[in-house]
Order: sequence, then structure tokens, then C-alpha cells
Amino acid sequence: MNKYTEMSDLEINKRVFVAAKIEHEDTDLHSNKVFYGDGANWIEFNPCNNPSDAFPLIIDVKLSIHPDFYNDCESWVVRTVHIPPVKDESLTRAICIAYLLMKDAENEEV
Repeated sequence: MNKYTEMSDLEINKRVFVAAKIEHEDTDLHSNKVFYGDGANWIEFNPCNNPSDAFPLIIDVKLSIHPDFYNDCESWVVRTVHIPPVKDESLTRAICIAYLLMKDAENEEV
């Protein structure tokens, strides 16, 4: 088990936003959602629930994804070489957790 599995989607979204270093002029991390923008135009960032926010993370850290064949394919397994497999019923949440674990592993190497 890892420290991210017990976090809410909002907590994970905030951590992914910071770890992904998304270019922006302004952020709102204090509401019940994550927003970034230029002060006039705001974009919601919700990778735990929005594939268009989550899928770029796959490419960034080269994640591998497959159904959990040992669980009747009711959940997803996301992995890469440097982290333990992440299992979750939500594919996008599993991607986010694996992304954060990979970023943690990268920071430990520095």
C-alpha cells in the first residue's frame, strides 16, 4: 500500500498539478477543485476523473496499463519499472497515483 491510496481525488489532483509543473500564470488550489489560468480564463484540472488531464501523464513517465486479470478485470493495473504496480477501479486515478509514485522515485534519485 502507498500513501496516495488513502487520499481524496482532490488531494491527488493538487499533488499531480504541482508535480507536473504545468505552465500557468495563476492557480486556485484552495477551493474544492483545482484551477489554473491567466486570471481571466480558468481551466479545471481534474486528472483523477478526466482522461484528457490524466493521459498525458502516461507518456511523461512511460506508464504501462492493463486490466487486472486476477480480479475479473474489475480494476486496472498501472506500472512502470521503478514503482510497484498500482491497482484501482478508476483508470484515471490509478494513472495519477502511479505518476506521483514515479515522481517520488525520480526525486529520491537526485
